[in-house]
Amino acid sequence: MNLTLHLTADCNLRCRYCYETHRRVRMSEETAKQAVDLAFAAGHPKNGFSLFGGEPLLERGLIESVCRYASDRAAREGKAVRFKMTTNGALLDEDFLRFATAHGIEIALSHDGLLQDVQRLTRDGSPTRETLEPVVDLLLAYQPNAVAMQTVMAENVGRMADSVEWLYRRGFSRVNTAIDYRPDAGWDDGSMAVLRAQYEQVAALCERQFDTERPLRYLNFWSKIAAYLNNRPCLECKLGVRQPSVAPDGTIYPCNQFLNLPDYRMGDVTSGIDKARQWAIVQKSLAPEPDCLGCAIADRCRHHCACLNFSLTGDMHTVAPVQCEHERILIPIADALAGRLYARGSVRFLQQYTGDELAQ
Repeated sequence: MNLTLHLTADCNLRCRYCYETHRRVRMSEETAKQAVDLAFAAGHPKNGFSLFGGEPLLERGLIESVCRYASDRAAREGKAVRFKMTTNGALLDEDFLRFATAHGIEIALSHDGLLQDVQRLTRDGSPTRETLEPVVDLLLAYQPNAVAMQTVMAENVGRMADSVEWLYRRGFSRVNTAIDYRPDAGWDDGSMAVLRAQYEQVAALCERQFDTERPLRYLNFWSKIAAYLNNRPCLECKLGVRQPSVAPDGTIYPCNQFLNLPDYRMGDVTSGIDKARQWAIVQKSLAPEPDCLGCAIADRCRHHCACLNFSLTGDMHTVAPVQCEHERILIPIADALAGRLYARGSVRFLQQYTGDELAQ
């Protein structure tokens, strides 16, 4: 069973595109351990926990406690457990990286590359890129395959490709880009055209580096390519089943964007998941998106993500125009990249496309 544990709503940065409320709300150790017990009680041989914020390292002691607790229980019961965490890096140090290595915590770093100092600022508005330089070195020393999580605002989209290349040259072999989807983010036909050109530049960089010793695995492309070549189309997001979210007070919701909405409450860590309520939410999420019927890329884009749809439009099945346009830009570029790699007989590509490697 996989759960997202919302350890805190607070953060030590003030990123310009952030949607969090930065409330000083935290999960207690008792609640976190109850969430672990709930996951293990489901009887699955593998359990996973996403350690979420705000900035999760503001609750470093809680992270260490819950990871020890879950690891000890997994060892006693002969089960597997894994942890994931995305951090802004400001509080990341070598002691924690040693702990993460010992307990198998996979760390992703939120870093916008060349855009870091104009988008990711401290509470007092100071830049952050320079202070993160030693953190990047440490993270990559301990976790060479760590993912850099980049976000791009409409006003800065013209620097996206250069920022991806900067992250790659800096040592990140795995990079993921999210665009600023907020309703007032300012995307229009002009910025979308720039986004298309930027994705083309990133595709060219991926193509140049693909057969080198350290290829750039740009996850925006590889997730689309692997899903198609491995016959794993994106048909549904399994809302409420794949990764339920546990709020700081222990209440369980179907996903991050439904947190604290009473209509989507589906249990708590004390009484467990209300199966009837969970099933009702699953059934609601499985209804088709009317605007996507008949679309040629309907089984390959993120229109199926009820969580994203709800956060952008207030409805599980209404897809935001900017999201639709983004997928229409991204998928053909990913497919063209795959076609070029196949046509040139890339040994790495031919070896990987029938397995899961590309999607990791």
